[in-house]
Amino acid sequence: MAKFEALIEDIDKKFFTSVYNAVKVAGQEVVAELQQRGPSWTGRFSNSWELAEGNIAVSGNRAQGEPLAVIFPKAAPSIRKLRGNTEIVFRITNISPQPYKDLALDKIEGQFEHITPEPLTALGRSKYEEFNQGRSINSRRGAAGTGGPGRSSRTADLDWYKDYLSGGYIPRIIKTQLSAAVSRAQ
Repeated sequence: MAKFEALIEDIDKKFFTSVYNAVKVAGQEVVAELQQRGPSWTGRFSNSWELAEGNIAVSGNRAQGEPLAVIFPKAAPSIRKLRGNTEIVFRITNISPQPYKDLALDKIEGQFEHITPEPLTALGRSKYEEFNQGRSINSRRGAAGTGGPGRSSRTADLDWYKDYLSGGYIPRIIKTQLSAAVSRAQ
């Protein structure tokens, strides 16, 4: 009987570890997509995403430059911690200082000036849109070309974050990763 219980314990451990790792990888993929879809001028915002589960948090380096992957530690929680839980919760947040974070997420209005003539990151330059019309004095970051004198620009569409959250991307990534984990377990 002890061998059978050990076998069941081993199967439980492998199953829970597979599910945990699938959700962890999904979280890493979501962060990578947010980095690619969001604004990127200096790269500081792109490098300020954080992935957390429980009391473990991993974040970007918050530095200027191209987006760097946010990789969660390989260790899965113990089987005892997972057993009885019906959910694994990873939190994804951007830890840029306020109000910069909410400006970049298009949640609030503000005033914008270029700190350099064009984006410093290759990602930002690849998405750079310039308009022959300025912005309103107080506007949201993505509302370039909507009024006012001069020129304006952006490196991400208006409401990029809201559109990402409501676009079904996160459930699709989680489903893909869980399906892959189940396939590997068979």
